[in-house]
Amino acid sequence: MGIAPELILEDAETLTLLRQLFARSGSSYVVRYGLASAGVDTGRLADGDQIGSAALAFSVEEEAFIQEVLDRLAGVIAIQPQRSADAASPFQLASVARVQGEDDITGITYSGFTTLGSPPRLLPEESYLLIELELGDDPGLSPWEKSTIVHELGHALGLSHPGGNPSDPAYSDRDTIMSYNTVGDQPATWFSDSDLEALRRIWGAAASAAGSGSDSTNASFRIDVLISGGTPLPGFDPDAGDQLLLNADLVPSGSNRLKIVASGRALRWAKRGGTSLVFDDRTSALYLNSNGFGRGWGADGGLLAQFDPGVYLSAPDIQLV
Repeated sequence: MGIAPELILEDAETLTLLRQLFARSGSSYVVRYGLASAGVDTGRLADGDQIGSAALAFSVEEEAFIQEVLDRLAGVIAIQPQRSADAASPFQLASVARVQGEDDITGITYSGFTTLGSPPRLLPEESYLLIELELGDDPGLSPWEKSTIVHELGHALGLSHPGGNPSDPAYSDRDTIMSYNTVGDQPATWFSDSDLEALRRIWGAAASAAGSGSDSTNASFRIDVLISGGTPLPGFDPDAGDQLLLNADLVPSGSNRLKIVASGRALRWAKRGGTSLVFDDRTSALYLNSNGFGRGWGADGGLLAQFDPGVYLSAPDIQLV
């Protein structure tokens, strides 16, 4: 019978932070993930927020299936999966002998988001997303293990249990992979149509899936030269996938690192900082600091762009071209 996609979406604030966790490239999000090596303490991957246990080695089959799920999703939603060997990558998956503190759950997704300002803006370097999976040491992958992987990846990408209750008898894993209820002897091992529609609402449709019914809208705003007084960008909405395309020659450091500050003294200090791009989260204004630690913004710096009130910008919203 399916399920309404809105019943399996995380709350709006969580979805906003998840989108900020992954850098945007063009109209899609780069989902960089790591697979914890054997012996790594999962508590360390969760910045000490969780008890943690020693990770087991992923098998070749397990690694291949995780990549397969993400690659298959990339054909439906606007993500670019990218495996990272960096243990500091904020999104990690770990194979464990037993999920901590759970007796009958074989997978769990932990998240810890550090934010700044109001509304909150994510600090990715101080945030994490961790999936623990009980996959055992047997060769191959059972349907139950595959189901667990898909279910937990659903959590990591913004899906929740149906109506907040994974055991709601009104739904099964055929309606949504986020349900604990199975039909027959074998679990579902892929997302339902409702799941995929919910994921499209979060991330937008993949370019190859144009015309699939997604209502996402993406727009690019290009600034090639610094215009005195700043460039007005009405209608700019980073949560809808809008991006600022900035001529890389304007940025002395060649980096889109962004310092977020509030008006007043913090903004005055930012003028003497080393970050080239400074965003004032009270006035929604973006400044170019062309002279590094020197006084003021520099001869070639100043107000770069002025956004509508309430727009909050992060580094992934800016692309140097």
